[in-house]
Amino acid sequence: MRTVITLPDQMHARAKRRAAELGISFAEFTRRLFEKELVAPEPQGDLESICGMVQGTPFDMARDGHSIIGTAIAAELAQRSV
Repeated sequence: MRTVITLPDQMHARAKRRAAELGISFAEFTRRLFEKELVAPEPQGDLESICGMVQGTPFDMARDGHSIIGTAIAAELAQRSV
């Protein structure tokens, strides 16, 4: 498939220079950039082990976040005043 992309003159020149430095065509250079950007990221750990780190009653941070943070701050302040 053929695609037309418009680049600013300076960016086009820099990309062509970089492709030449790598010894590849401008088209191959742009394909590699797209491939690098579109590849799925590697998982950052085992989801099961991450979920196992949370203990206690499940909560909804979007719904309950202010209350949870307020409780944590109150507990911290209470410990400091002891």
